[in-house]
Amino acid sequence: MKLNLFKRSMIFATFFGSCLCIALIVASLGTTHWIDARARRTSNPLESEGRISFGLFEGRKELNPGYGLRVRDFSVKAGTHPSRRWAWCGTAALLAASLLSAGGACVLAALGSAARARCPPRPLLVSNSLAVLFSLGAIAVWLTEYFLRLQHNVMSDEDLANTWTSDETADLGLSFWLVVAASIAAFVNNICILIAMADGRDIDTIAPALEEKVNGAIMLY
Repeated sequence: MKLNLFKRSMIFATFFGSCLCIALIVASLGTTHWIDARARRTSNPLESEGRISFGLFEGRKELNPGYGLRVRDFSVKAGTHPSRRWAWCGTAALLAASLLSAGGACVLAALGSAARARCPPRPLLVSNSLAVLFSLGAIAVWLTEYFLRLQHNVMSDEDLANTWTSDETADLGLSFWLVVAASIAAFVNNICILIAMADGRDIDTIAPALEEKVNGAIMLY
């Protein structure tokens, strides 16, 4: 049985959706704006200022205590990541799983739209559903850490000792919202797949019936 053009189009559309999902997740992993925060020193709040931005793997601090700007890059490898280890590991692991699921959905969409024989869309639906669940899991873990810790403090122990604070100045950055967009892209893929599954028509369900009628007419003559 061959898929009709509408089904092929819907399944092929999920290929681009999966590619978009992969690109968004990779961008979120590679950028350093999961959190953007401002900082000041409680000892001289009017003269001091600072900015902190970081992603899952590295970040940057720009701190001016009042007598010159100091810029420092930091990495999770050095043990200076502002989020706690469970939040960092959980978010990174869930994003990796979502990336793999989106990659599998991309392959299945390409095969499903190119195959001549009927290809069941259920595995494609499962792959996209996993991509949605894993990305939503990463969002939930990071939001939990944000509300419990990061919105109150993203400074290191050394900075805290120097009276720096970032209390109530941290915001969710662009990198975080890229994951939200990735989950939406995977969800839209699921809608396209469900629409394709709801359409029960196939090319060969009409053509054989017509061919059978023609053959029957020829036999009568």
